Amino acid sequence: MGLVTATGTAIPESRLAELGEAIRGRTITPQDADYDERKQIWNGYFQKSPGAIVQVDGASDVVKVVDFARDNDIELAIKGGGHCFAGTGTVEGGLLLDTSRLRGIHVDPARRRLVVQPGLEQGDVDAETTSFGLAVTGSQESYIGIGGLTLGGGLGWLARYRGLLVDNLVSADLVLADGRLVTTTAEEHPDLFWAIRGGGGNFGVATRFEFDLHPQGDCMAGLLAYPIDQTVQVARRLDEFNRSAPDELTTSFAFLTAPGGEPAIGLGFVHAAPDDSTESLIDQMRGLGTGALLDHCGLMPYVAVQRMLDENTVAGHRYYPRSFLLPELRDEPLRILADGFVNAPSERSLVGGGLMGGVMSNVPAEQTPFLHREGYLTSILTSWTDPAKDEEAVEWTEKVYAELLPYTTGAVYANHLGADSAERIEDAYGTNFERLTRIKAAYDPANFFHTNNNIKPAS
Repeated sequence: MGLVTATGTAIPESRLAELGEAIRGRTITPQDADYDERKQIWNGYFQKSPGAIVQVDGASDVVKVVDFARDNDIELAIKGGGHCFAGTGTVEGGLLLDTSRLRGIHVDPARRRLVVQPGLEQGDVDAETTSFGLAVTGSQESYIGIGGLTLGGGLGWLARYRGLLVDNLVSADLVLADGRLVTTTAEEHPDLFWAIRGGGGNFGVATRFEFDLHPQGDCMAGLLAYPIDQTVQVARRLDEFNRSAPDELTTSFAFLTAPGGEPAIGLGFVHAAPDDSTESLIDQMRGLGTGALLDHCGLMPYVAVQRMLDENTVAGHRYYPRSFLLPELRDEPLRILADGFVNAPSERSLVGGGLMGGVMSNVPAEQTPFLHREGYLTSILTSWTDPAKDEEAVEWTEKVYAELLPYTTGAVYANHLGADSAERIEDAYGTNFERLTRIKAAYDPANFFHTNNNIKPAS
């Protein structure tokens, strides 16, 4: 399929060629040898075939692509790192704007400021900032694109200690639906600045971000695991332990298969600022269960911490997620999660959650769109490769989620929305949702940017 309008009318090749001549970047069509590679996104379950791909080389290219898509009534999708649970970084027959070549980065150590472009991945950012002994909250995997991560909130190992990524955002440049390039800060376009700190890609195409940085050295991190029949006991004790945990410490739980083949409940942790009390905290965690199947703990560089979970998923595999918040680690939901893991249709399926709270919970609910900052962000992520197993994988996920739903808060992290995006988008923002719809109406009244976790404009 070639490039078509939103109603299916073919766009003449000559018109696309004119766009190619007008930009510094590159247009890629299905006839190009690298088309199949460039169209790939992380979640193979949602793979589509764009009519054309444009790799932009600067903000001026983004302006021209946005204008071209809007003026020709072409569906436009934005792809940075390509990692999105809901598969929104692609479009069938439309135009894919690829920002992966926008890879500028600058660290100002004296002012502790970072300026980046959206084509960078988390690992790129960490490598540069930690060279100066600095960091900012990022994802928990090194391969996540910084653009989408930021716009959805930015939750990672440092969030309890330094706040969300959006809590550290100072300014951003966006190309709006009308083609204007604007800089937004707390003083310039303040409503827009509020909206992009968690509201996703609904308001424009980001071409630059500026963040505050913080001192960051080595971390104490590790993984403990206990037999799965201790799940309720371990989780209950972990929940009690977390109530007095310092902000520097983030804990998580996940079900896994131990080296000996036994199903287990695993406890991960990262202490971002180890001190004399850290060993005592780890010993307390060791005491949450008995007969440990894993006990891997040690000091490691922050960049290594950010790579700890990289091998848990494989780009191009098929994923069907359900994500939610548990207010506490109660017995019954943990039993449901453990049973779900044991009966998962794929050995690569992930079931687990992480502690929120800490410094990020000090931010008032109305200060950013991201208001769900307490509890345990928990996910069921089915992973498989054979399309013939789609129905089985989806049914398993939905069954476990339905059993868990009565124990959840009803909230969800916007960046963890999947196929349920349309039905749960309001759950991601709660009382902030109405304001987001009003700002959407002001900056994108025609909902031009809608191939995302979409917030429709207020009527």
